[in-house]
Amino acid sequence: MRMRKSLGQHMLVDRRVTSRIVKYAELSEDDVVLEVGCGTGNLTSAMLRKCRVIGIEKDPAMVELLRKRFSKFIEDGTFRLVHGDALKVPFPPFTKFVSNIPYRISSPLTFKLLKSDFRLAVVMYQREFAERLCRDDNRLGVILKTYCRAELLEVVKSSSFNPPPKVDSAIVRIFPEPEVEVKDRELFETFVTFAFSMKRKKMGKIVQEFGRRYGVNIAIEEELAQKRPEELGAEKFAEILVRE
Repeated sequence: MRMRKSLGQHMLVDRRVTSRIVKYAELSEDDVVLEVGCGTGNLTSAMLRKCRVIGIEKDPAMVELLRKRFSKFIEDGTFRLVHGDALKVPFPPFTKFVSNIPYRISSPLTFKLLKSDFRLAVVMYQREFAERLCRDDNRLGVILKTYCRAELLEVVKSSSFNPPPKVDSAIVRIFPEPEVEVKDRELFETFVTFAFSMKRKKMGKIVQEFGRRYGVNIAIEEELAQKRPEELGAEKFAEILVRE
């Protein structure tokens, strides 16, 4: 089947990687897995041996293929297939999220996931995105630590996909347990986004400018004032706003 570049389709064809993803997810028969971007169903097939699966697929051609391939599972209710855009379709109730997602929607899909109720997620990302997700020297990583704990499990070579992407991928496991608590999430995310948009400046100047623009009076220690945003980490960002 011909893949659609506009949808960022790269099918995982290495069964060894598929098996490890299922193992990382620690699936049991009581689980209901949500999978976004089922593609040709290789990962879907492996998970259906363990539990029920709900798949969201945007490509009509893939939907037709999946309906034929998993017709028996659809009939007995083990597999439910939703034809739609995962960023627009409301997520049905699920316990775990396991997906090789289209990389171009990694950020918005991850934030949508983190606002859902789930126990565990195992997600294949582009390697660079995965590494940023698991560090807190960047906007994404700092904000994500207030939602969850993420760990990079392994790097997956591009040869494991068809067609092979230009870059390597990585498997990340996500636990919905915040590493850093914040009182005002909207203010925190606005502040972090503002700071990293001015990341060449030191935090003292950034705090002053943020205060003028948003009418917020924030005190900052001299030691932190001399640092740049990428040197702080999520915990220090949260501490700064506590002094508001």
